[in-house]
Amino acid sequence: MNKAKILWLVLALIAVIAGIWVTISISQKSQPQPATTDQPARAIATKDQDTLAQKNNMTSDAISLKISAFQKKPSLTTLTAVENEIRSQLPLLNIADRYKLLDKWEKALTPLISRLDPEQGKLLSAYGATIYNPVEGESVTDTQKKFDNDFTASLEASQKSLLHQLTAHQIEITTEEEVGPVFSLKPLYWKELFASSLPESDQKFWDQKAFENDPVIDFDAGLAVDRITLGEWAFAWEQYLKKYPGSHYQNQAKENYRSYMSYLLGGLENTATLNTETNSIEPDVDADFDTIIKHHPNSTVANSIIAFRKKVKEAGGQNNLQSNLYNLINSILKNTR
Repeated sequence: MNKAKILWLVLALIAVIAGIWVTISISQKSQPQPATTDQPARAIATKDQDTLAQKNNMTSDAISLKISAFQKKPSLTTLTAVENEIRSQLPLLNIADRYKLLDKWEKALTPLISRLDPEQGKLLSAYGATIYNPVEGESVTDTQKKFDNDFTASLEASQKSLLHQLTAHQIEITTEEEVGPVFSLKPLYWKELFASSLPESDQKFWDQKAFENDPVIDFDAGLAVDRITLGEWAFAWEQYLKKYPGSHYQNQAKENYRSYMSYLLGGLENTATLNTETNSIEPDVDADFDTIIKHHPNSTVANSIIAFRKKVKEAGGQNNLQSNLYNLINSILKNTR
């Protein structure tokens, strides 16, 4: 092979190698760089979060506008407008803003429930003029039904219509001691409007609140709710606190439990737990205690009653037992499990 052919072969080989190198270089440049592959994903995630936050704020603003309109001109019409807006928009809010909205709407609505219609005052007057007339042997439920029927019968057609509209919004008439008839908002209102969009623990909280219906316990220096019922309600809150120890409403649940147990154990002046002469537990109260313990043995409620009985017995009729009753009950509730 002469020198010319050798030179030609060398040049051809160099050309092939150069072609391969160029092909590889182009291929590498066309591929995405590994170091930056997560940057577009992060940008998308950030954009999504910003969009959700923006939608959340827009939803809150829309509801706030309806609430402001209601506050400026409270009426059944503006009330309904707020409720409809909450029902449609509440699921779009994050959980923290749902709690904030409930609190905001409660503060806005509660002071205005007696200013929804000019004729509401006439309903209160008719309610106050209706006679509550219990008959011996008649249950409290039957007496209340008779009263409600007499009250409704005394109303004109327009007043009955107004009462029906208020009832549809869970607004009722109750009697406040030293005040008289007033409009009240049932806990069922908050259960129906908010609870389904809250966690399970909150739904159970509003279930129990709606069942109790914000009862008046202390009326005319006596218990307006019997001790067995108080024991049942206290037990319900005991179970709630055990099942949902970190719930949003745990502080309110604790207060409900302590309040019911204090009334249950201590009574009130006209429904006293202790006999004023012997400082021993009244027989009818002791019978109620037995019933509660039987219904819920080994519960904190039952153990508190047992501890209370023991302390009273140990006191042996001491004259200072009545004056120290409050401290005694607080100690028992604090230390009994």
